[in-house]
Parts: sequence; C-alpha cells; structure tokens
Amino acid sequence: KVTDKKQRSIEGAYLFNVIGNATSDESFTFNDLELIVDKQDYKPGEDVKLLINTERRNQQVLLFVRAANGVYSQPQILRLDKRSTIVPIAVQIADMPNFFVEAVCVSKGRVHTVTKEIIVPPASRVLDIEVVPSKQRYQPGEAASVTFKIKDEHGEPFVGSAVVSIYDKALEYISGGSNVVDIKEFFWKWRRRHYPQTIHNVAMYFSPLLRRGERGMQQLGVFGHLRERNDDRLGAKKQKGAPGANRMMLSAKADGVAASGGANFAADKDMEMEEGMEDSGAGGADNNPVKAPTVRSNFADTALWKANLTTDEKGEVTVDLNMPENLSTWKINVWGMGQGTRVGHGTQEVITSKNVIVRMQAPRFFVERDEVVLSANVHNYLDSEKSVQVKLEIPGGILESTDALSKTVTIAPHGEARIDWRVKVQSSGEAVIRMLALTDEESDAMEMRFPVKMHGIDKTESFSFALRPADNETTFSFMVPEQRLPERSQFVLRYSPSLAGAMIDALPYMLEYPYGCTEQTLNRFLPSVITQRVLLDMGMDLSAIREHQNNLNAQEIGNPKERAKQWKNKGWNTSPVFDEAEMDSIVKEGVRKLTAMQLNDGGWGWFSGWGEHSTPHTTATVVHGLQIAAANKVAIVPGVLDRGLAWLRTHQDKRLAWIMEDREKRRANNNDALVFMVLADAGQHDNQMKEILFEDRLKLSTYAQSMLGLAMHKIGDEAKWKMILRNLDQYLTQDEENQTAWLELPNGGYWWYWYGSEIET
Repeated sequence: KVTDKKQRSIEGAYLFNVIGNATSDESFTFNDLELIVDKQDYKPGEDVKLLINTERRNQQVLLFVRAANGVYSQPQILRLDKRSTIVPIAVQIADMPNFFVEAVCVSKGRVHTVTKEIIVPPASRVLDIEVVPSKQRYQPGEAASVTFKIKDEHGEPFVGSAVVSIYDKALEYISGGSNVVDIKEFFWKWRRRHYPQTIHNVAMYFSPLLRRGERGMQQLGVFGHLRERNDDRLGAKKQKGAPGANRMMLSAKADGVAASGGANFAADKDMEMEEGMEDSGAGGADNNPVKAPTVRSNFADTALWKANLTTDEKGEVTVDLNMPENLSTWKINVWGMGQGTRVGHGTQEVITSKNVIVRMQAPRFFVERDEVVLSANVHNYLDSEKSVQVKLEIPGGILESTDALSKTVTIAPHGEARIDWRVKVQSSGEAVIRMLALTDEESDAMEMRFPVKMHGIDKTESFSFALRPADNETTFSFMVPEQRLPERSQFVLRYSPSLAGAMIDALPYMLEYPYGCTEQTLNRFLPSVITQRVLLDMGMDLSAIREHQNNLNAQEIGNPKERAKQWKNKGWNTSPVFDEAEMDSIVKEGVRKLTAMQLNDGGWGWFSGWGEHSTPHTTATVVHGLQIAAANKVAIVPGVLDRGLAWLRTHQDKRLAWIMEDREKRRANNNDALVFMVLADAGQHDNQMKEILFEDRLKLSTYAQSMLGLAMHKIGDEAKWKMILRNLDQYLTQDEENQTAWLELPNGGYWWYWYGSEIET
C-alpha cells in the first residue's frame, strides 16, 4: 500500500512463491500445470530455474524449450516423482531479447498447455553517453561548446556515430514531452513471438458410423444434447473450489492517483514570441551612464542539429555553436550508434539568461485603425536596486504612440515592473517594435516584427447576363464602393460562347473516339454529321470557322490566335472536321461497318460477331442513329434500315403478347419505350403498345418517360405528351439568378444503366 502527501493511496497485490526443503507437498494446491521462473529477467550465462508444478503426482510432462511462432524442437520428456520439480535452462547470447518455453501434459482426460516467456534484456549492447557542456549558464548569443563522451558496456571508449539536437525545452511543454522515443526501442523493442499450436485426439470430434440406410440415434427431448454439459456445470459449482482458486491475483485498485510533474511554464518559456527577428542596435540613454545593450532578435526553437558526428579514439566528440538569444532552458540530446548495433542516449540541460531582462507583450498581429497597448515586463535579477530607463522604438511610421517613448522606473532587487504604451495603427504592412531596458550595470533590448492587416474585408460582387438571339448587345450597371483600395480593386468580365461555338470544339474529340463495338462505331461519325448539318443550316461559313477555330473554354479566355494553335499542338495541322473528303470517308466507313455488323435476323448485337445475338437496346440504338443519319442526307445501304425496323416490330409484338397474358402483374419496361419511339419515328407505331406504355409510364425511368413523350409528340397525341411533360416537370429545378436549370431525379440507383442519365432526360 502506497500513500502520497495528500493521503491518497494505491494498493495492489503480487503473487510470489517460496520454495523450501519440505519433504511433502501434500498441503499445497497447484493448477493442473504451472510454469514459474525464479527471476523477472536473465543475462547470458545465467541459468533459468524453471519450477514445474502439476496437480497430480507422477505426471508426465513434455517440455519444449525455445519454441517460436508455433514451431517446436524435440521436447524434453519429464516424469515428475512429486508434484513439483526444477529444470535448469542455460541462457545463451542468442536468446536475447526473449525466448519461450512451453509445457504440455495430459491429466484426467484433458490436455493442458502452459507457455512462459523468458526475458533476456540486451544490456550488453547499450552505450553510456555523457554530455558535458562548457558552461551551465550562458549569455544570449554567447559562444558555447558541448563535449559528448561515449563508452561501451565495459567502460571503454567507443568509436561510432552520434547525432545531436539542442532545442528550446519550452517546446516540450507544448508537445507534452519529447516526441522521440528511446533509441533502444528502435533496435531492441523487437521480441520473439510464439503462438501455441497443439493438436490432439481429445479435441477431435467423430460422428457415429452408420450402415447404409441405417437410422442414427437422436437426442432425447428438445434440449437433450445440453443435459450432460449442464450436469457438469452444476457439479463444478458444488465443489469447494477450483484448483488454484486460493491463488488468484488480486486486482489493483486506487483511491486516487495524483498527477505528478508540473513546472513553471512561464519561467521556461519567457520568450514565446521571439522568433524571426533581425539584429538591430540600440544606444544608451542620453544623460545617464548606462550599459549599451545588444538587441536580441535571433530567436530560435532549435539551436543545433547535426547528424554526422563521429567519436575519436577517446570516444569523444565536441561541437561548437553560438547560443540563440532566447532566454530559456535548452535541452541537449545526443544519440549514439555503432558496431554490433550498440545504441545509447544521453541528455543535459543548459540555460541562457541575463540579470536584467525585458520581455515584450504584444498581440500576434495588428489591424489598421486599431488602438492597442504594448507592454514591457522588466526583470531585475541583480542583488541591488536599479533605476531602469525603459524605451519603446517603433520605426517605419506604421505605429504611433500617444505616450512618451521613454520612461524611468525603479525596480527592487529580484523584482520586476511593467511599463505600458498606448499606440495607434496608422497603416497596413509590417510593424517593427523594439524595447530597451537600460541600467548602469547591465542592459537588455529585444526586437520583434508583426504583420499589420488591412481594415476591411475582401468583397466580390457578381452579376450574370446573357445576349438573347435577337440582341446584339446588352447593358448593365453596378455600384462601385466609395471606401475601397483603388490599387486592389478589379473589374473582371468573363464571357462564354454560344452552343454552336462549343460544338465546334467537340468535333475533333468525336472523330478520335475509339471504336470497336456497335455503339462506339455509331457514335464516332453520327455526332459530327449532326453538328455539321446544324452549322450548315445556320448559314455558317465552314471554311471561315476552320480558319478561326478557337478553344472557347470560358475559364481559359485568351488571345484567339494563340488559342487556335492549341489544336495544332494536338497534331492537327488542319481541322479534319471541315475537310469534306475526310468527312465523307469517315461517314462511309461508319455506314459500312454498321452494315457489316447487322446479323442475319436483321438486328444488331454488342459486337455482332460470330455467335452474337440481337438485343433490343442495341438494335433500337443503331436504327435510331441510322434514322438521324438519313435525315442528315447520309446515304444508307438499301434494306439495312428496313430489316432493322422489321426486327424491332417482331420484338415488340412478342413483348406485347407476353404482357397481355397477365396484364395485372406484367408491365412495360424502359426498352419497350425506346423501341416504341424508334418505330414511331418511322411511322410504324402500335396503338395497343402506346396505351400500355402510357398506363405504365410512372413505372419507367425518367429517361424512358422522355422518349415516350417524344414518341407521343411524333404521333400527334397532344394530351398524352403534355401529361408526360407534367410528370417530368415536378423534377425541374431552376436558378434564375445564375440562369441554370437541372433535374432532381429519383434515379439514384439507375446511374449505371443506359436509362439512368439525367443529362439525356
């Protein structure tokens, strides 16, 4: 039981064994099998005195020494005359850092296995490192040297590599301590592992062997198979106690745990904001004979870091440095490593201090038009009272003080005083603040720089307008704020081209589209044909467009001539889109391939090769594409389109018959809507399928509903296409301010399928 000064206590228990010369062990109670070692850890050359206890006499035990990862060597076979015996095991160098012993015995028809880990710390590989600084206390900026003396496990000088780090100890208060673990853990935290692997026939289960056709025995009652097990449990409860019950480890419990540690944070981190300064001199007072100070501006978190040190034949190495100008405690850490994976760590602390200190208090940044208070905390660690002249210097005109810049105070021995100045922030930029504490014996000064932010916010006013087809120009007005910075004010105009211009840029990508399957072959030439026809219908001069082709990306506005060169950088010296010969070649090749892909039954499959079969979606897509191509004056091989339409009519008739067999349960699907639209475009729609699709429209995807609405419009059934438009209109979302519109579709699970596109809808 342990009690601290605040009378908070922790108590716990530890199980230990006493081994004597008793001739009989009848009065002791053991578990079925126990392994106990005489020490917590061992050194190479020592013997492990392994105590083996069993619950029964004359027990035979298999002892496996140095088992690892479930792999075993030949076991020792021990027959115990009594219930206890001691087996010595010699510890070798190769046993570092640990090894395992495992014992197995069979008692009362059960197999018992116990594993014990033997710890052998690698103490002989740990280096002894002594850190010897030239002084324990330095002046800010003073030259310093640190010597490191490294010895091996025998106390002899060690030649090897060393790494040194000297940093402000205040960092550990921020990080909660050193963030570097003990170097020995990197090399010697490795430990052998062992997972016992025991296989025996007692654990095996065999089912009854029955002759063919023989009926096996069943359990009696619903819970008959549990009766024997429950009886065993009840019997166990009636016993006075399980073996070894009186040797159970007591669990530790605490009435309260005191939080230890703690330190004067402010004392160790006097200069928390003294980073990033530049040297600047300061003179003494005009009338008093004062000691001229050195302005402290070289503030650093790390004083030294070297990773390439090597000790000499004496096992020593020395480093030189100039101490930073922080007034703080500095942590010196050195790590050593050498032959035989010998590693070690040493540490020491030194201090940079002065007898007269000035500490600056200021905000982390300033804002234009602010009025703030700057403070100087002056400490007098001398043994005599001092008259201190405290000065504030704020060059640059960014800050302006409303108080006198120089003040004189009297500070008692080992006392301190605070001096305040009220300042106004005149403009943005970087403020330089210098504070001086001057006495006739010792003086101090420090300088820091602070960012001064602008008074105001970054603000953007955005407007959006459009030129309608009937307009050639538009005018809009906006208000320019009066209180602004003219040098930082901008007006940015971004403009986007019409859809026709955007189509021009898309054409080269269509021509380079990889093709192989039926759909890719169709989609390679068809968009280019449509776009070209649209531009011709608009009366646009294709040759002129070819000469002035630009990459009209609204986010990449630039010189049109420079933008036109981007297409040439892609390897196109002339635009293939507007080369009539190239266009005719692409169109003819596309029609030829699609014609060759048509199957004997008139339909199309995915690749339409050997063993392929026609599918409704692919066939309808190709027929629809050929219809569009024909409408754009592309020559189609006679009979190709008619055979495709015939295949779709046959497919639709089969679907119609299948649905009507059980109309109450069967519904039209998305493929039926696509096929119906293609046939309607050819003037071959079926009225019965029209009514079925309209009745089942809410079961279709929104894309399929859109195709059905187009078919109704083609047929001329105004009531039906207007109703479908109303059904789809509920998903329309419009943003008038940004002139955008989109569909909030309930098709979350459809996106993977052809009918799940909100863009096509």
